Amino acid sequence: MLRSEIYDKVWFYDLEWVPDADAAKILFDLPEEISEAEAFQALWRHSGATPERPRPFLKYLYSRIVSIAVLMRFVRYDGPEARIEFHLTSLPKVATEKAECDEGRLIVEFLDALGKHRPQLVGFNSQESDVQVLIQRGIVNQVSAPAFCQRPADRWDKTDYFAKWDNEFHLDMLKLFSPSGNRAMMPGLNEIAKLCGFPGKLDISGQHVSDLWLAGELDKIVEYNQIDALNTYLVWLRVVYFCGKINDVQYDNEITAFREFLAAEIADGAKPHLQQFMDKWPEKVTLVEAQALSHHE
Repeated sequence: MLRSEIYDKVWFYDLEWVPDADAAKILFDLPEEISEAEAFQALWRHSGATPERPRPFLKYLYSRIVSIAVLMRFVRYDGPEARIEFHLTSLPKVATEKAECDEGRLIVEFLDALGKHRPQLVGFNSQESDVQVLIQRGIVNQVSAPAFCQRPADRWDKTDYFAKWDNEFHLDMLKLFSPSGNRAMMPGLNEIAKLCGFPGKLDISGQHVSDLWLAGELDKIVEYNQIDALNTYLVWLRVVYFCGKINDVQYDNEITAFREFLAAEIADGAKPHLQQFMDKWPEKVTLVEAQALSHHE
C-alpha cells in the first residue's frame, strides 16, 4: 500500500479558505463599498446557488486562504536511539485582525518553508484541493516560490511534490482510501478519525468557516484548522501501522509521545481547543497490553 518507509521529516497540513470578496468585485464589477457578505453571496450565486444548496463549492481561484496549520513530526537520533518530536504551528499564529491574514504573506511563508526543509507532506484531499488552492492563489498574489516548485532532475527521484501518480512525497490519504475517485465512497476526515477512536472535529466544521470570518472570529478558524491537522496525523499513524511500517510497540510509543506533546502544549499556554481535543480522546488499553491480556486469557 505504501512503498516508502517513514520519512524523518513529515508535515501534516491543512488549509482554510473563504470566498474572496475582492475577486467578486473584480469579476462582477461590484462597487467598492459592497460588504464582504454581499460579495460572498455574489460568488455563490455565480457558482450555481439554489435554495436547497445556498453555498455551492467555489472554484479555488475564487477562494482566499485565511489559515494554514501544520503539525511537524521529526525523528531525532540520540546515538542509535530514535526519538519522535512534534511541533504545531499556524499561519497566522494567532489571528485577531483580518489584516493579520494577508494571503500573499501566508502563502510565501509556507511555500518558502517547504522549499527550504523539503519534508514529506501529508494531507487529506490535499493533492486535488489544498495544493491547488496554494498554486492558484499564489499566482493571483504574485508569489514566487522557486524552491517549492523545483522538481527533481531524475525522473526516478521520489522527492517530488508534483508527481501525478503514486505520489508518496505528497501523500494524500484520501487517494489511498478511494483510488477509483468515486466520491460517493470517499470517507471524510472526521468520519474516519472518529471511527478510529480519535476525537475528530470538535464543535466547528468547514461550513462554519465563512461565517466565522465574517464575524471576525479568526482565532476559532485557526483552532479549527489545527484540529484538522492533528486528526490528519492520527489517521496517518493508523495507516502506517496498517501497512506494517511500525509495529505494536512503536505505535503505542508514538501515541504516548503525541499525548505528552499535547499535554505540554496545553500546559504552556491557554489552548482550550487542545484541551477539548484531549478531553474527547480518553486513554485506552495499548496494543501491547491488549495482546498480553489476550494471551493471559
